[in-house]
Amino acid sequence: MTDKTIFIFDAQEGDKLADDVHTPDGNILAKKDTILNYDIIANISGHHILEVKVYDTNNELQDLEKVLGKTANKENVKYFDKIRASIRFKHFKKTYDENILDIKGGLNDVVMNNSPIDIDKLIEGTNEILTANRNSLQLFDMLHSMRQFDDLTYVHSVNVALIASILGQWLKFSEKDIRILTISGLLHDIGKIMIPNEILTKPGKLTVAEYNIMKQHVNFGYEKVKNQNIDIRIKEACLLHHEKCDGTGYPFGLKSDHIPAVAKIIAIADVYDAMTSARVYRGALCPFEVIDTMYKDAFTKFEPEYILPFLKNVASSYINNDVRLSDGRIGKVVLINENALSLPIVQCEDEFIDLSKTRGLTVSAIL
Repeated sequence: MTDKTIFIFDAQEGDKLADDVHTPDGNILAKKDTILNYDIIANISGHHILEVKVYDTNNELQDLEKVLGKTANKENVKYFDKIRASIRFKHFKKTYDENILDIKGGLNDVVMNNSPIDIDKLIEGTNEILTANRNSLQLFDMLHSMRQFDDLTYVHSVNVALIASILGQWLKFSEKDIRILTISGLLHDIGKIMIPNEILTKPGKLTVAEYNIMKQHVNFGYEKVKNQNIDIRIKEACLLHHEKCDGTGYPFGLKSDHIPAVAKIIAIADVYDAMTSARVYRGALCPFEVIDTMYKDAFTKFEPEYILPFLKNVASSYINNDVRLSDGRIGKVVLINENALSLPIVQCEDEFIDLSKTRGLTVSAIL
C-alpha cells in the first residue's frame, strides 16, 4: 500500500498513519498504523506538527496539492498559506462568514429596534465555530489566518468572544462561565454601533473630542443591555471592559478589586484582537510585539492570574512557525522562554538563537 503526506488539518477520522509521528524533541506522539480519530488529530495539531504520512487508499490527489500545484516545494510554503489552502480553513471561513451576518443582524436589532436579546440564537453561530475547532491552538491558527480579511466591529466582537472562550478553557472555568464569557465577548462593543462611522474608520489619530465620543461606546452599550434579561456579568463587561487594574481605564477609573472577573478577561481578549488585527490607521502588529506589550502591562493594567496563562498559551501557538528576525534572517520558533514570552528560541539554519540572551534581536514578523 502506498503512502502520502498530508497537512494535519486535512487529516480525517479513519486515516491510518504510515509512519510514527514525533514531537519536536523526538518523543513518539502516535505510532505507525494508528487509526486517527478526532482526539489524536487534535493532539498532533496541538503540537504544531504540520504534516503526517498516511496510507493512500484511493490514490486521489490531495486538495492541498491541487491548490499549491504538484511541483510546489512544501519546504517553502509558509505556515499560514498552508492553513488557508486547507479544507478545514475553507470550512472555518465559510462557517465564520455565515455567522457574522447572523450576529450582525442580531446586534443591530437590539440597538435599532430595542429587541430582546435572544442569547441562545446569538451564541449559536459562535458555538458552531467553537465546536468545529475544538482544539484551542488550532482555532488561534484559524483566527490568525483570517487577518487578511476585514476587521469590522462585528468581526472583532466574534473574535473577542472566541478568544475569551478559549481563555476560559485554559483557566478551567465551568461550561456555564465560559458561556458567559462568550456572550460577553459578542456584546461587549455593541455600543460602537452608535458611534459615528467617520470616527470608527478614521485613518489618523482621533482628536481629544473624537476620543471622548469613542469612549462613550461603553455607556451606550450598557444603556442598551441594562434592562435586558441577561446575566449581570454580561452587562458589567459591556460597561467595564476598558477599565484597567491600576485605575487608568474608563469610564470610572476603577482599580482591580472593583473590576469583575468577566470584564477583566474581556479586556484581555479585546486588546489582543485589536492589536493583532489590521486597522484603518495601521497594519496588524506582529503577535510577538503584542505579547511583549501586553506582558509589560501584566502586573499593572491586567489581572496577572488571567493574562499570564493567556500570553503563555498564545506564544506557544507559534512553535514551529516561520518568523523573520529584526536583522532580516528567517528562522523557525522551536521553544518559548517562559520568563521572556516574546523572545523565543529560533532556529536559523543550523544555529539556535535564544532571543532572550541576544540583545536587540526580536521577532519582527510571522511568516
